[in-house]
Amino acid sequence: MQIKKAAVQGFCFGVAITVKKAEEAIAGGANVTSLGNVVHNPQMVQSLANRGLKNASSVDEVDSGALFVRAHGLPLEVFESAKEKGLNVIDATCPMVTKIHVQAEKLKADGYKIIVVGDPHHPEVKGTLSHVPGAWCIETVEDVARLPRASRVGVVVQSTYSGRRFAEIVKALTSKYYEVRAINTICTDTHNRQTEAMQLSKEVEVVVVVGGKTSANTKHLAELAEMNGARAFHIEGPDELRAQWFEGVERAGLMSGASTPGWLLDSVAQRMEELSRQLA
Repeated sequence: MQIKKAAVQGFCFGVAITVKKAEEAIAGGANVTSLGNVVHNPQMVQSLANRGLKNASSVDEVDSGALFVRAHGLPLEVFESAKEKGLNVIDATCPMVTKIHVQAEKLKADGYKIIVVGDPHHPEVKGTLSHVPGAWCIETVEDVARLPRASRVGVVVQSTYSGRRFAEIVKALTSKYYEVRAINTICTDTHNRQTEAMQLSKEVEVVVVVGGKTSANTKHLAELAEMNGARAFHIEGPDELRAQWFEGVERAGLMSGASTPGWLLDSVAQRMEELSRQLA
């Protein structure tokens, strides 16, 4: 079985920056706590925890030391609470996420009613909404029909959202509102991976996508691969691979989400090769 790897793999630059900052923060044994997992990858989260990075669900649980802001960012009120408590804030928000905040604020200053497209429960979206109080948040094209009327709407989108779905939503918004200013804030890395998922899935029979089960961008990659005719399997590590997935398969594709370290992808590739030899 031939295994074809995606050209874009491993950490995106935003996650790479965040992980590096986290490793530097805990290197000296400092008291550092993150609100939620630093990245959506269980192996990387465990690695950082083993080296001393703590995890909390609320800033109320952090009484001293440093508060680490993960790649997704945090709502403004959390930054304010941390400041009031005298915590040292290490801000590792992805630059692409910060760009969304800036774009949303500018649209609001220009008089647009803001619509944020994305998962309202995702930490990135929660952070974006805190920058534009009163904004509407929608997740699907069906949500457009339920929005109130407005004369001018400005739109930004979660950085890891599906490009295809965003285009559908913008089209629906354009049909409903007189003026729509939509800014595609899907990050370049997400766009490139989604494009590659569509291309790779046309060249192979099976696509294995490696990434955390809670990773939005990884889920979208698996969805795109299936939409384009390949069987797709979303896994977190090599132990989840099953030989029957590759029975009779001549070409298999391998790609990863933005929070997946390169070494993990290599271990999955090695296991796929072992299974291929067993089936030969």
